[in-house]
Formats: sequence, C-alpha cells, structure tokens
Amino acid sequence: MPVITVLIADPDKASRDMCLSLLKHERGIRVVGEARSGLEVIASSVKFRPAILLLELGLSHGNGVSLIPVIREKSPQTKVILLVSGSSDARILEALSYGAVGSLEKRTLKTFLAKAVRVVDAGEAWVSRKIVAKILDRLAHLTSRA
Repeated sequence: MPVITVLIADPDKASRDMCLSLLKHERGIRVVGEARSGLEVIASSVKFRPAILLLELGLSHGNGVSLIPVIREKSPQTKVILLVSGSSDARILEALSYGAVGSLEKRTLKTFLAKAVRVVDAGEAWVSRKIVAKILDRLAHLTSRA
C-alpha cells in the first residue's frame, strides 16, 4: 500500500501541530513537511511533491486561494484540501473553482482529517453538503444561461 504524503500549510503553529498530531499515527499517511507562508508552501510543494496539501485558506496574507493555481502548476499531482474556520462559502467556492478538491472545517479535524486525506487521495472530493448544494446551484445557473 503506497503511503499518502501530506504537506501542512498554515500560518498558525497550533493548527499545524494539531494536524501533525492527528496524522502522525495514521497508518499509510506521512507528513512530509510544514509551511507557514505562501513562499514556503510553494517551495515545499516543489521539494516534496506531496499527494495532499492541507492549505489554510487564510495563508498568504489572507489569500490562500491565490496559491492554488501556482501549486497546481508546480506540483500537478498534489491535491489541495482547504482548512477553513469561519470562511465564507463564496471564498470556499472560489478556491474549489481554482482546483482545490476538498474543504474541511478546523473544528472537525479530530473527526474527519484522516478520512478526508484518504478520500481525496483516492480521487474523490471532500466538501460539506452545504457547499455541494451551492456547487449544484451554480451548475444549474450556468446551464440555464447556455
């Protein structure tokens, strides 16, 4: 069974430490690095080529969304899961439109982090039902315009 490599990108040390502690004993998952800034996350993505990037939406001066296209270009195999706390649905949808494939509320990390990593690594998405409803609404709107 191949190991799922994970890079944790969050400016808050406590959040990074929580993710690390939740994943360090998970079988088949290995944290390969941590990043505190936009530049660090790009450099670490290139260096480690992680399967999964846990990206705090507030990274890079509150605009972690802007990092997603760069990550996708520099490390195309890396799948991005957003770590969010109180972020607006519009920002989450924007990040998903740039190529993030998951979104996880920080308050649910203990319950869902390892599962989200495995699901996204397997090629599925991990988003709340509320966000799925908004995605479907956007698709319906696009279809009605066509």
